[in-house]
Amino acid sequence: MLSTLRFRLLLAMAAIITLALIANAAVSYFTIQRHNDQQVARNLTAEAQGNGLAIGEWVGARAMMLEALAPAAHSDDPMTALQQLEASGGFIATYMAYPQDGSAVFSDGWTPPSDYDPRQRTWYQQAVEAESTVVTEPYADADTGGLVVTIAAPFYRNDRLVAVAGGDIGIEAIVDIAGSIAPTPESFAFLVTADGTLVAHPDPEMTLEPASRLTADFDAGYFSAPIGVGEPERLALGGRDKWLRSVPISGTDWQLVVALDEREATAGLRAVLGSSALTLVLVVLGAVLVLGALLTLMFRRLQVVRDAMIDIASGDGDLTLRLPEVGRDEVAQIASAFNRFVSRIESVLITIREASESVTVAAGEIATGGQDLSRRTENAASSLQQSSASIEEITSTVEHTADSARHASELSQSASEVATRGGEVVGQVVSTMEEITASSERIGNIVKVMDGIAFQTNLLALNASVEAARAGEQGRGFAVVAGEVRQLATRSAEASREIRGLIDASGQKVASGTELVRRAGATMEELVAGVNRVAKVLGEISVAAGEQSDGIGQVNVAVAELDRMTQQNAALVEESTVAAEQLKEQADRLAEAVGGFKLGERAVVPA
Repeated sequence: MLSTLRFRLLLAMAAIITLALIANAAVSYFTIQRHNDQQVARNLTAEAQGNGLAIGEWVGARAMMLEALAPAAHSDDPMTALQQLEASGGFIATYMAYPQDGSAVFSDGWTPPSDYDPRQRTWYQQAVEAESTVVTEPYADADTGGLVVTIAAPFYRNDRLVAVAGGDIGIEAIVDIAGSIAPTPESFAFLVTADGTLVAHPDPEMTLEPASRLTADFDAGYFSAPIGVGEPERLALGGRDKWLRSVPISGTDWQLVVALDEREATAGLRAVLGSSALTLVLVVLGAVLVLGALLTLMFRRLQVVRDAMIDIASGDGDLTLRLPEVGRDEVAQIASAFNRFVSRIESVLITIREASESVTVAAGEIATGGQDLSRRTENAASSLQQSSASIEEITSTVEHTADSARHASELSQSASEVATRGGEVVGQVVSTMEEITASSERIGNIVKVMDGIAFQTNLLALNASVEAARAGEQGRGFAVVAGEVRQLATRSAEASREIRGLIDASGQKVASGTELVRRAGATMEELVAGVNRVAKVLGEISVAAGEQSDGIGQVNVAVAELDRMTQQNAALVEESTVAAEQLKEQADRLAEAVGGFKLGERAVVPA
């Protein structure tokens, strides 16, 4: 409910009316309060002054009666005057005291005791000190128990004190006057002396009690001067707030204090405030009802516009609907502006729909072409990568061949050198073999000598055996030795024959080896020449392979650069394809968003 403009306007107007009424009531209340306070202060002052004047007149009248005893003070027999004063003034007793001898005459014939001296009495001393009529503090009468004061007046002749007259009088009348003062039921008055002693109070038990029993604010000096003269003083007495106003009683140091109950004094204000509050509530309720009805009538056409706009907003986006433009008020202007706005939006959305359809077709074609181009680029990149790998393998093979050629050239050069050295060694072998042949011939000669020595040794051993046989027993040991020598000679001869056979065979083999070594030397010379020619050819092959390797390396670099560029192109094509797909998706979303509105064929925007 708070969201409706009608309710907020109603609430705002009710708040304005309420604030206005509250302000008016507040101004009225404070104005009435000020006048009420002034009136209460005047009434309180009048009440206090009127009753204070009555009490003062009562006291003044008795004081004047007492002062009328002046002729009797100068006579020798004041009794008659004292008795007349007692009877006319309502005194309990009147008396005349003389300062010369301290004697006193009493109207009731009372004879004081011998130790009685009126000059020591309070009333006498106060009158002499004040040199005028005084009223003493109240006290309780010993006989009646009533509240009594003494009025005393000094009399002079030629500025010399001749007598002091006094009269005891009950102040029940004053107490009655103070007790009768009650401006409101909870208000009261009391009579108090300058030192704070209560002379009269509605509660008899408070008589002659200190005023501080009423409240702690009533200290000893509180009643030294009148209170509440300019504005009533506010104090709490008896648990209720009071307005205090006092007036001094002439001829005494007393004050009549009137305590007006504040709640009762402001009862009219509270009544005004209550009636103002009730009026405020009734007026606000009436205003709310009247304004509610008026706003309902005023907002009826606006609600129609709102319902139509809700139908447009909550339906299927039907932008062909228009609001009724009836009248010339703000509602009609809102409807007209809304219709123009919807027409413009419809025109824009139709343009967007047509553009989105074109964008969708173009995006689809771009995406399809991008996909085809991406596949062809990927195939080209794959073929290029395979070519690059093949070239890298050819490069590796050529480099390996070049290395092998260089290695073969180096090996051929080493083989040539080895063959050369082998030829030299073969020559040395031939020389050595010839030397071995010569040595074999010399060994053969030595073996022949050894063979002759063995034959001769065998003959000697045979002769020795014959001689030992001839010698018999003496030659037996020599025969044994001779036998051993013959065996040794036989073995030497056999060994010599074997050595000769070996030497002959070795000589034949040495001769064959020498021939073979000569042939090997010739072959080695031919091999050295062939190896040199192979080394030359391999060197040329190595140079050509190095040149091929450099050329293939440059081709490999070019292919690698081409492969990198192809990969970049493939990446760009992929990004283009993705962008085209996204563009197509956005176009689809745009078409879907626009498709959520119901549009005409072509909207015409009104001027």
